[in-house]
Amino acid sequence: MKIHGMCIVKNEADVLKECLTSALHWCDHIYVFDNGSSDGTWELVQEFANREPQIVPYKQEDGLFSGALRADIFNAFRSNATLQDWWCRLDADEFYIDDPRIFLSKVPSHFQTAWSASLNYYFTDRDALAYQRNPVEFLATPVQQRLRYYLNNWGELRFFRHHDEIIWTRSEDYGGFPGEMHTAPAYPVRIWVKHYQYRSPEQIERRLFTRRAAMEASTGFLHEVTPNWSETVATKRDVTPDFEGAQPAFAGTRWQERVVSAASLDYDAFNRRYVVNENLMPRFPVRLPLASRVKTVIPEPIRAQLGRLRRQLFRPVDTKRKREENCSPNRAH
Repeated sequence: MKIHGMCIVKNEADVLKECLTSALHWCDHIYVFDNGSSDGTWELVQEFANREPQIVPYKQEDGLFSGALRADIFNAFRSNATLQDWWCRLDADEFYIDDPRIFLSKVPSHFQTAWSASLNYYFTDRDALAYQRNPVEFLATPVQQRLRYYLNNWGELRFFRHHDEIIWTRSEDYGGFPGEMHTAPAYPVRIWVKHYQYRSPEQIERRLFTRRAAMEASTGFLHEVTPNWSETVATKRDVTPDFEGAQPAFAGTRWQERVVSAASLDYDAFNRRYVVNENLMPRFPVRLPLASRVKTVIPEPIRAQLGRLRRQLFRPVDTKRKREENCSPNRAH
């Protein structure tokens, strides 16, 4: 079993080294797609790759962000994957609490996806005070040590198991995954991950500026364009965050608009006692559809061979039928 990380980055130089260093412990390959960084992120990726062969600088392409860009990574490197390998959406500002290699090795073969419990860390009023007292010391402290206040208010698809029949293109945006994976049987245990989207005043303002085009085009970052942001996204504990009414105008431009009260969040004491709120996370598919239950009876290598045979048998027939229809004298013009 190998794990293939799909990492899209843009202006993450302040945290990228920490993230990649952590991911190298469990990821066999990390394919990095730079979406137009201007802060030295791409150069840092290339420098890192010279020392760590697991890191693969795929390409740099400045354009509108969409989760479907990961399809480019998948299709470029899918030949490196075999049955039972896993693909991971790897963000440049996250750190797994659970070791993904150990976690995924325990997932029974009939489950095709693994979903997260995301512990989102926020820049709080207490962090703002620490930053203002000594900005240099604050920024020199590793992100997991300097930001300690979080809320588990989200969870999402993070890993999917490889098979040769996956069809995934950039034109199909299903939240950064092949469409079939959102209804595929999901392992009913969440993998825990720490997410650091808001790390310093400069980084927050750069983040809002960098992501504005995607916000305005509604291709990503809906959680950034919610009215009354700190109340509705960062501190709400009764229901799953609701992105209805989201508008780019609500994103703001100033870091002060992303400061959250520390008193409203949970504190990370580094004792592995985390508060997980299942009621704040979207539900994921667990029950196996009938077709999937039938599939579990047939060993996966045999299913793969049958799939290839099916494509060889039926696609030529379809092509021949279309050619005959096009040449038919009764075909209407």
